[in-house]
Amino acid sequence: MTVEQITNHMDVFAENFKEINLHSAKIVKAEFDDCTFVSCDFSETFFSSCRFIGCRFENCNLSLMKLTDTKMSGVTFVSCKMIGIDWTMANWESLLSVDPLHFHECLLNDSNFFGLSLGGVVMTECRITEADFRNALLQKSDFRGSDLKGALFGNTHLENANFTQAQNTIIDLRINYLKGAIFSRYEALFLLESMGIVLVD
Repeated sequence: MTVEQITNHMDVFAENFKEINLHSAKIVKAEFDDCTFVSCDFSETFFSSCRFIGCRFENCNLSLMKLTDTKMSGVTFVSCKMIGIDWTMANWESLLSVDPLHFHECLLNDSNFFGLSLGGVVMTECRITEADFRNALLQKSDFRGSDLKGALFGNTHLENANFTQAQNTIIDLRINYLKGAIFSRYEALFLLESMGIVLVD
């Protein structure tokens, strides 16, 4: 069954939402468990004190979405436009356990992940340009095939992260934690050259 509207204080489980338009709307204290959202417009939508657990978003526009005191765990985003989201506004503290978020083929440009603990986050085949990952805990994260042009890393924990086939990764080895991280050979050489190290055959 497809639900045709989203309202304040709704509490739904395993429902489908398709082509919902909530551009610039405000939704308060709604809870979604194992729900699917397809081709919805949540751009500039203000979700206040909401909860998304085990949900899936496909081909949705979420740019400039606001997540004030909103909880997310185990949420998957596929082919979504998600530009300019401040993820630090969400509530990451009160859930007993937070399952990793998954992003695939998404636009995550200008996103703010500053200081967040998102170990195991998956961001594959995404554009993540100009995003802020400083002071974040991203151990075992997966950035395979993503474009990280202009992304900021500083005091970022990236132990055992996977950057295979990632592009434009500029990460200062001196001020980040990269033990066990995986890079394609070309990107590893690029990291060294970006620090002024001269490589010869």
